[in-house]
Amino acid sequence: MLKKLIWNDVRQNKLMSAATVFFMTISAALLILTAILMTNLLGAIDGLMEQAATPDFVQMHTGEVDETKIENFAKSRSDVKDLQLSLFLNLDNSRLTLGEHNMADSTQDNGLCVQNEHFDFLLGMDGELPEVSPGEVYVPVCYRSKYDLSIGDQMTFGDQTLVIAGFIRDAQMNAMMASSKRFLVSASDYEKLKEQGQEEYLIEFLLTDTADSSIFATAYTAGGLPSNGPTITRPLIRMMNALSDGMMIFVIFLVSVIVLMISILCIHFILSIQTERDRKEVGMLKVLGISRKDVRKLYFTKYILFSVLGALLGLGLAAAAQNPLMKQLHELYGTGDHRVASAAIALLAALLTQGIILLSVRHSLRKTDKMSALQAFFQAQKKGRGLTQYILIGTVTAACTFLMLVPNNLYHTLSDSSFVTYMGIGNAELRIDIRQTEDINSITFKIAETLKDDTQVRNYAVLKTVSYQAVSNDASAVNLTTEIGDHIAFPVNYLEGTAPVKENEIALSILNAEELVLSAGDTIKLLIDGEKTDFTVCGIYSDITNGGKTAKISGRNINAPIIWSVIYVSLDQSANSEQWMEQYRNMGIDVVNISDYVRDTYAQTLNQLRLASFAGIIIAALVIAAVLVLFLRLMVERNRYTISLHKALGFTCAECERLYFWWGILPAVIGIAVGLLLGCLCGEGLCAMILRSFGAYGFRFVISPLEALLEIPLLSLMIAALAIRLGILDIKKIKAYECCTGKE
Repeated sequence: MLKKLIWNDVRQNKLMSAATVFFMTISAALLILTAILMTNLLGAIDGLMEQAATPDFVQMHTGEVDETKIENFAKSRSDVKDLQLSLFLNLDNSRLTLGEHNMADSTQDNGLCVQNEHFDFLLGMDGELPEVSPGEVYVPVCYRSKYDLSIGDQMTFGDQTLVIAGFIRDAQMNAMMASSKRFLVSASDYEKLKEQGQEEYLIEFLLTDTADSSIFATAYTAGGLPSNGPTITRPLIRMMNALSDGMMIFVIFLVSVIVLMISILCIHFILSIQTERDRKEVGMLKVLGISRKDVRKLYFTKYILFSVLGALLGLGLAAAAQNPLMKQLHELYGTGDHRVASAAIALLAALLTQGIILLSVRHSLRKTDKMSALQAFFQAQKKGRGLTQYILIGTVTAACTFLMLVPNNLYHTLSDSSFVTYMGIGNAELRIDIRQTEDINSITFKIAETLKDDTQVRNYAVLKTVSYQAVSNDASAVNLTTEIGDHIAFPVNYLEGTAPVKENEIALSILNAEELVLSAGDTIKLLIDGEKTDFTVCGIYSDITNGGKTAKISGRNINAPIIWSVIYVSLDQSANSEQWMEQYRNMGIDVVNISDYVRDTYAQTLNQLRLASFAGIIIAALVIAAVLVLFLRLMVERNRYTISLHKALGFTCAECERLYFWWGILPAVIGIAVGLLLGCLCGEGLCAMILRSFGAYGFRFVISPLEALLEIPLLSLMIAALAIRLGILDIKKIKAYECCTGKE
């Protein structure tokens, strides 16, 4: 009997039943997809790092090293499992060609290495350690699709040519956010090319499971060991690997949460439509002695069946959608075997989604419990123009406009050249890097003198990076990667205070300030030329370069070894930047456009974010269409008697449709406006929370006016108008005599 009643109800309400299953399906699919992607991403990254035996602590160092001193330090530490000194041969990008592409415009520090002996292995695409023969090279996998490379293509450096024998996954430097990329060559080829590059040491440690990398870093610095370069830890490596695809997963999760909330609203109103239609049938059941519990069970059982169907369809939809979204993930980190974990987490996500929806359905059914048989037969017709309906229409359009806008704004922000100010990089037009040379100081001076006499240069600033020891409040020593020079010409984003101007002022990155428990106005001691010198913290700035731990001081005489130099340049408007860059590249230095630098650094993130943004727009458009059709049908259904009366009084069908169209479109327009406002304000804060986790503070959206203020609102408005027109089609079916016959 129960099955027959449910089946008859589904047949009589095909559209409402299909809409309910649609919302249950799309809600489940998005949350399941988020869970699957996150499980596979973290699982693949952890699997690659485990397989490659990624070090827990890496100190990059340019210059000579005392291997015995390092070995003695490692032996004295109970938290050290293994030590390894790995060499990295920096190459001049202007002399490096991959396939048909010259790497002069690359923002990466590209270099050669041989396979490590103990840990930090470079893995082939099959997960094995490649055997590299003389004349061969294995290229970072991130360059395969970027430069359309294939096995058999050639890599040329100067007059040396190597054949690309395969591609490697580098757990430590896989992500484009990692500023260096390692090419795997044979030991004999490394020796041949050794004189044509600049060697750099990677002093790597494997620590015990219980070791604290921060405590170890402090002990390393206190031991006076080589530290002329940035420090990298395992958590930082994991974070950089996860960030590119993690941003896309965050957007999908945001979409899934908002769609779930909209689905709950829609299913509530679908249930309202049905209970409105079934009012008299419910009253008849109660007159016949059917209990409230059984009436509720009749409705709830149907929704349980819808929920099971929605969960199954959601699982299938998520399984189909995951393959294109995980293509880049598999390329960078491998597939791994996460089927069991993915299946379990997908099932839990489906159960969670459907559980939340069913709880909301159960809550809505309480209204049926409270309705007596007399009320069911003679309840007065509800007014259809209640404020609640319009608020809900506005809420849905606002939420969907928000979904369209936020990923789009985030994409434009990360791809805009001004985002470099949150990265700890000056907002200039061009950037010159001087790294692959033994005499960085003299080359920097030579280029600065050339820029001084260059009539095409409007402004420039020279910044030299050294490593100083700082004494924290607890008297422990830490290394500060410190940038020395003019920080006023091209300032970064300061959260507190200002850039350093006086000789005794220092600005700290937010992560360094938090670790050292310092704020603007506090004092810190730096060990310079063997003496402790007091510096006043003049500002705190946002930075995600070098692990987000840097410092800035104004120009002074430098006796410490220079790790690298950076020169920021702005050209006159009449200058041709491409020709200017080519001219300076011929001097053997790396020159890049800052916009290209940002796009290159975030290439993986931007590609995935663009895909997620497009998917968000499609999903939001579908939801607007489905929701407004349902809401307007509900409005027409609840006002059936009033519409019939209007027709009986002489109003035409077109006039009635026009009236209800405006009742639908006005709250939709208000909702779109609210969605734009929330997308630019609350969306900015939401994205800032994510970016803050890796050092980018003070985040502000860079908005594309054409898309944010015209294209997205216009798309939302067109979809809303079309949906409303479809939703009020039933007005044509309402007859003038219904108000007299009680057919309502």
